[in-house]
Amino acid sequence: MQQQSQQQPSDHSAGRNEVSQPSDQALLYRIHTAEAKLGVSRSTIYRLVNEGQLVLIKIGKRSSGITAASVHALIERNMARAC
Repeated sequence: MQQQSQQQPSDHSAGRNEVSQPSDQALLYRIHTAEAKLGVSRSTIYRLVNEGQLVLIKIGKRSSGITAASVHALIERNMARAC
């Protein structure tokens, strides 16, 4: 009976073994991460936010993030223009 429990871990313990979500499943990217993913400068990130092409969300008093959905949408729009 003990072998059976070792082969099939219970749902209760499965969540504890996960280290973290992969970055491609993140909901928000910090500014420096968005810069790296898009290959643009910090000032370009803020320009794109001001133009409404990226969505910035305040996380606290001094930190903010760019939504992953807006980053992916920007990439998709630019890919469509390239075709």
